[in-house]
Amino acid sequence: MVRVVSQETFDEVVKENMEEFDMSPEEAVQDAVQQFEAQGVDLSNIVKEAAMSDIPDASRSKLTSSLDNIAKLMKEPAEKEKIIIEELRTVKDECDKSIANKVFAGSLGAYSMLIDVLESFNSVNEVASEALSTVTALMSGNPDLLDKRGREIIINYLDNQKNVDIQKKVLEWAKVCCIKHEQNRQDLFGMKILIRLKTLLHSDTAPVIVRQVCGVARALVLDDDIRVQFGKSHDHARDIALEILCTLTDLLKKFKGDKETVSDVILTLTALIVRNEFCQMVDEAGGIIFIMDVFVNCPDSEKLNRLCLNLVKGLAGNDDVKARIVKQGIAPLIISAMHRHESSARLVGAGCAAIAALSLRNPVNSKALCAAGAPDVILQGMKIHAEDSSVQKQGSWAVRNLVSHDKTLCQSFMKLGAEDILRTAVKVHSLNCDFDAKAALRDLGCDIE
Repeated sequence: MVRVVSQETFDEVVKENMEEFDMSPEEAVQDAVQQFEAQGVDLSNIVKEAAMSDIPDASRSKLTSSLDNIAKLMKEPAEKEKIIIEELRTVKDECDKSIANKVFAGSLGAYSMLIDVLESFNSVNEVASEALSTVTALMSGNPDLLDKRGREIIINYLDNQKNVDIQKKVLEWAKVCCIKHEQNRQDLFGMKILIRLKTLLHSDTAPVIVRQVCGVARALVLDDDIRVQFGKSHDHARDIALEILCTLTDLLKKFKGDKETVSDVILTLTALIVRNEFCQMVDEAGGIIFIMDVFVNCPDSEKLNRLCLNLVKGLAGNDDVKARIVKQGIAPLIISAMHRHESSARLVGAGCAAIAALSLRNPVNSKALCAAGAPDVILQGMKIHAEDSSVQKQGSWAVRNLVSHDKTLCQSFMKLGAEDILRTAVKVHSLNCDFDAKAALRDLGCDIE
């Protein structure tokens, strides 16, 4: 298991270096990093600059003053909403400047104070909205602060708030709490946040809420916290898919004219189709037809086309769905999208990955893709992006899968110079795609060592 330390422990060592050994903040941080790395501790979860005491005096003063003022105002019964809003904005602006400011604000009790404000002003939308923005700024990249009170407020606001702006900001807060924090994900899931997410996806949901729900759903299935050996990303993805997968697929049709919302929904579907039956559900709900419509109706949107290619790759994990995708005529649309956006390494890589997935152990699909022009678009993409190891790797797998079960297709690749392109990939990217390119060369019938 990876050895890790908490932010608090790291900060204590830095503080000790400064106080006992009279080091500057920079020297103290550097020495602490060397100490922990020598012990084999992974510090990728640690914010090094947060321990440094070089926060400008103006920022320190503003944070201290504003938090003190909020604390005083909370004890006064008189009208104070406007003043609290101004102080909250100051705290938010300072937290947005750096992680160091967030940690300093946290050390002054900012989190507990903001929770108090959210509890006291839950029916005053202007104050609640600003407090939510501020707590999100405080906890973005600093999610360890979330506690039981915070989780209860998230759930309570989702249950009772009908104001779209408030709903949006609560979901933003929930999302930042889940990024790089497995325990927060599990705790929120245990408090049945999924039921609230599903409830928000009703027929007249605002597009911004759909996007925020999608963002939270994707955050809940992340596996990015190195402090835990085993997370529950797959379990969360399974449970979320069972509840909202078909609803999300239906929303694709409802918001088909809204590229931003469609992009978020496609991203979320791709993150959730972790099992065979989920691919089947998306197919049966009309997901493949919608993807084909995107290729036809939004040909110039590189982002949408790329996201659709990623979803195609995911859906091709189900062999039955994979066969139906190609039967419905998607091959020419994939090839056209790759030609149109051949200057985008990310899209070319996604296209090659989709072709590789569709042709894996399926010679019928391989023949259809090659007839549509796959050899030309794959090799052209590999030539244009010769310096991109990801394109070379995905392109190699696409070549290999297309020809591995139908050797009659090899000739079309060889005529287009596949051997030279693949040998160049081996030479230039030996560390990243040596095996992949050699496997493609082997299946093309070329001599390899």
